[in-house]
Amino acid sequence: MTPLDERLTGLWDSAPLEQGAMEASALVFLPDGRGWSRFESFSSELSVGRFHWSCPGPGLLELRYTWRVDGQWGPDADGFAAVDHSGPADELVRTGYRVDGGAPSPPGAGGAATLTLDHPVEFAHAFARQRRPVGPADDPSAAVVPYPPGPGTAPGS
Repeated sequence: MTPLDERLTGLWDSAPLEQGAMEASALVFLPDGRGWSRFESFSSELSVGRFHWSCPGPGLLELRYTWRVDGQWGPDADGFAAVDHSGPADELVRTGYRVDGGAPSPPGAGGAATLTLDHPVEFAHAFARQRRPVGPADDPSAAVVPYPPGPGTAPGS
């Protein structure tokens, strides 16, 4: 079994920590070791990379990317309005990380915990925890490439 740090599980967003930025990044860590990163810009660029995540040592995070979708988001959509590229990815990101909570937060973070990475992921080093449940259906690339059914579930369920 690959070690996971349960403190990472959930949605992390760079936007609350980058007031006025023209782009935002987000990371989602699901409790089963899957996840995705998201980058979107004011110019309508949208990129999603799916990964498997693990914490092979204290303060060490590995993201093994398996799929990437690049395109544009639409004004009325939370996902892709157009897809320029969709295909397998083979990238390993290894970085140190720190989760801070309870200390005063940067303006706009709303007192949320922060995740700080030694190396940027989707152009961001710092992310604020967002308090809302997330699952595979929240992945903007799920409409482009559906997730396979989980073990013990029938296709289409």
